[in-house]
Amino acid sequence: MKTGDLHSWIVAASTTALLLLSSSCIDDNMSDCNNFTVRYRIELSTQSQGFSGRMDNLNMHFYDGSKALAYHKHVEREEMPSDNIYSITLPMNDYHHFAIANIWEGSSVKASELVVESDRYELAYESAADTVSSHGSELYVGRKQFTIADRNQFVEVVLTPCISKARLHLSYGTNPVVAVDKVDGYVNETASGFLCRDSVYEYDRPVVVQMNETGKDENGLALFEAMSFPSRDTAVGRSSRWEQSEPVENSIWNIDVYINIGNKITRNTIHLSQPLPAGECVDIYGVVRDDGSIDIGHNIQATVAVTIDWKPGGDIDVDM
Repeated sequence: MKTGDLHSWIVAASTTALLLLSSSCIDDNMSDCNNFTVRYRIELSTQSQGFSGRMDNLNMHFYDGSKALAYHKHVEREEMPSDNIYSITLPMNDYHHFAIANIWEGSSVKASELVVESDRYELAYESAADTVSSHGSELYVGRKQFTIADRNQFVEVVLTPCISKARLHLSYGTNPVVAVDKVDGYVNETASGFLCRDSVYEYDRPVVVQMNETGKDENGLALFEAMSFPSRDTAVGRSSRWEQSEPVENSIWNIDVYINIGNKITRNTIHLSQPLPAGECVDIYGVVRDDGSIDIGHNIQATVAVTIDWKPGGDIDVDM
């Protein structure tokens, strides 16, 4: 064999070996392989006002019948096909698939590392943090169990929000306008994490989510917003410090709002008896009085506990 022919044969053999190794199916005759297509679709409910339904990145995870990670791919927006259909090759097997859209590095919500066992794969706040920033994007998660048989298949995966939104709309009065210096809002009593495999939320520790001031709403009111995991569906037992009144005892989640006027801070704790569900946006409207207290509108079931001339160093250390 000539030197040039030998070189060409080595290159061809190496290329073939790399192609086989890069495939999800490694078999002498590739008889256990199957090409299939997956289409991803975001679905929003009629209560999802405020959610865009936009997919900016996508993480695909396929675990086989033995719970081993068979395939994973991360796709950025610019790489996404216009029809959201992907062609994938995997061996014939039973699969548990889940996909996550819009995870990004700067978020307070982190994804656990990919491991062989998929049971504990989760999205969660950092375990050491008790106060976190609002999540920066709408998180969507989809799950699907299916079997790849000996023929080409089409699988559709529906992604739905696993995150909630709380929006606080504040008026500072009109006659006269209240001279508010600063407003800090914090959402309490929501989940600390989400188990992707089972679509189960964790409430294993208290987490406080800071609201962002996002300018003015369509009516010119000051707007504060937080994206967090949802609350529980029902109220849980409180310690003695919570057992002050029936409305407080029956609250499921709450928002602490600190109003700075001059050199005084007023804390308003808005107790909500309706849950904060995943995929829904809860809007709360209020008017700030000259003593820093907030009167809540009648669009939602809520009560407000007010502490006039509140001093920092209590539940939350407000940045002065």
